[in-house]
Amino acid sequence: MEDWQINQSPREQRPEPADFSKVRASNPAPPQLRQLAEVLIEAGALQRPALAKRVGISKQAVSELLSVLEQRGLVQVAGPLNGLPGRSSLSYALRPDAALALGFDIGGTKIAAAPVDLRGKVLAETVVPTAPGGLDQLVGQLVELADSSAKTAGAQRFRVQAATVGVPAAVNPATGILNLAANLPGLVAVDLHARLTKALNCPVSIENDVNLALLGEVASGSGQGKRDIAFVALGTGVGAGLMVNGRLLRGATGGAGEIAYLPLPDHRTTARSLAQGHFETMVGEAGIREAFARRGGAADMSVRAIFDLATTGDVRALQTIDELAGHVAPGIVSLIALVDPELVVLGGSVGARPELIERVQAELAARFERPVPIVASNTGSRAGLAGALRNSAAAFAGGSVWRGVRGPKPVAALLRIVSRQPSSSRWAGDAGRR
Repeated sequence: MEDWQINQSPREQRPEPADFSKVRASNPAPPQLRQLAEVLIEAGALQRPALAKRVGISKQAVSELLSVLEQRGLVQVAGPLNGLPGRSSLSYALRPDAALALGFDIGGTKIAAAPVDLRGKVLAETVVPTAPGGLDQLVGQLVELADSSAKTAGAQRFRVQAATVGVPAAVNPATGILNLAANLPGLVAVDLHARLTKALNCPVSIENDVNLALLGEVASGSGQGKRDIAFVALGTGVGAGLMVNGRLLRGATGGAGEIAYLPLPDHRTTARSLAQGHFETMVGEAGIREAFARRGGAADMSVRAIFDLATTGDVRALQTIDELAGHVAPGIVSLIALVDPELVVLGGSVGARPELIERVQAELAARFERPVPIVASNTGSRAGLAGALRNSAAAFAGGSVWRGVRGPKPVAALLRIVSRQPSSSRWAGDAGRR
């Protein structure tokens, strides 16, 4: 099992039989409730006698604990087994939507959001324009998206028990403070983590968006089974996610992989290159449009249109893409020389274009003697969101897929729901759900 995957811990030792006929939903969760939740997670639907045997308590105590979970909308009657009548023949299972996790992928122009249930099923996806105006507006927008995502999933917001937020910035691993956030004005040197944790009222993980795209690619894309991999995102902005020996490389302040600031041979420092990074000014979408315009092309033509024009044989478009590949290749050579990946994945709206990858491969062959495979991301524009959702699913257990998680992953989230006070209108059980 890879270091980035969730590590399951051994089952806890079973306690002596006990009776919980007076358990209340508002009381702290007893150890037997945790064990019951673990059994339901691992075994699926079971009858009361089987649950009592596995947990090591009486059938009456199991009934009391199941009542607690039913009151919270966490379990459901899955139906009788073997067609036998009677209460003992009923089987019980966790509701897949008993707890939800959210993923957000924040870009300079748009935000993608989605909830995922205990099975890892994505229930809905939403894409909205990024609200301008800084921290307050962004936090408010994410709260609205959390509310609407839960509603779309048919659940109340209290069931959201974890969230992962991908941002186009370096995230200090020690403090959570953002830096190098040119595409998110007003968010540099602010504690976004504290604001979102309070606003969303659940554990929040904030991660660089390209790092999450790398996670998505390793989990279900071109990087499956790889332990040393570089994911290079080229689009409006540029960045890289680096995995070395199965572990994410962050650096002292979270800036590892910020290739926007790599110098190129013709590097001249300007106010723009200092703010955005010289490499980004040359290979980002704005730089591509400027290169096309210098050759007599329309200044307002989109990068997609430039690539489409190249397929028709337009000389200006072809020269622009050739120049782009000549700039991208030295950046990739720098990464190869530093971290020695077994695979480089190009993603983003520009990076995944086959016309560019073909040219970059040719440039690399002329610049580096050892061949390194260069492939396109096959998770597309969803790579960042997919990585955020995977990290949030791991955070059900209060951890991160990058660091490893101990314990059956949804248990901590389920017990947090159990501990909610039923008198609070905000956390009241879902009306009409039972």
